[in-house]
Amino acid sequence: MVRGLLERLPGHAEVVTGGVVLDRPGYFHQATVVAGVRQEGEIVRSEVSGPVVTVQPFADESEAFQPAGGVPQGLAASVWTRDHDRAMRASRVLRAGIVWVNTHGTTVSEMPHGGVRHSGYGSGFSLTGLLDYTLVKHVML
Repeated sequence: MVRGLLERLPGHAEVVTGGVVLDRPGYFHQATVVAGVRQEGEIVRSEVSGPVVTVQPFADESEAFQPAGGVPQGLAASVWTRDHDRAMRASRVLRAGIVWVNTHGTTVSEMPHGGVRHSGYGSGFSLTGLLDYTLVKHVML
């Protein structure tokens, strides 16, 4: 999937670094940064299951949040800022199962984790995840 997305990049997109399949057994791909992408591009609108990040410029905060919420997936998001209030605003606006602030990819078993929209339904981990597999029935006699 990763290789195909990179091979189908439009002419205006650029692989800044990475983009290479590693020469070893299995399906390993070098970490890759792609710039010059547009919101409607396949690589932006796909849930890339590999070490690929796309970079899109923005002029202000509201312009940054709009594309981030304009994709059909919602597994995870990360916000990188020194401004606590901005981090809180982003956390409220971003529709994702988990939003990291100044970190990415860390989870703890005490907190639920799951996607929204096309990224899935339900949660793993914690009591919240367990409840997804439980049917609660109220019986009153």
